[in-house]
Amino acid sequence: LQGQAMRAGLLSFQCPLCRDRQEFLVQMFVMGIRVPFRLPTWEDNDAFADLGERHSQCNARECLYPGGREEAEEEGPWELLLCSSCAAEGTHRRCSGLTNCIESWECDNC
Repeated sequence: LQGQAMRAGLLSFQCPLCRDRQEFLVQMFVMGIRVPFRLPTWEDNDAFADLGERHSQCNARECLYPGGREEAEEEGPWELLLCSSCAAEGTHRRCSGLTNCIESWECDNC
């Protein structure tokens, strides 16, 4: 419980069974569990910053772009399209044989 208290901080520490905060905090203080007055550790240091990043590489079996899988252009044959279902994979138009008039693409996994 002390580890949970240290990670959760005063604002998020609660009973793991019933989610009560008030009575649970009182009982924890009586038992000697220290709860720091701070934000939870999962909100520190941009812990979820990666979730805001867009997928940015070509996942085609053979990437044909001279600049490599990590590079793309804004439009045209080297535009990177993300899977319209999961957005977890991408492809350059030319690497998957897609014309400029095709607006969406779906990866093999979807």
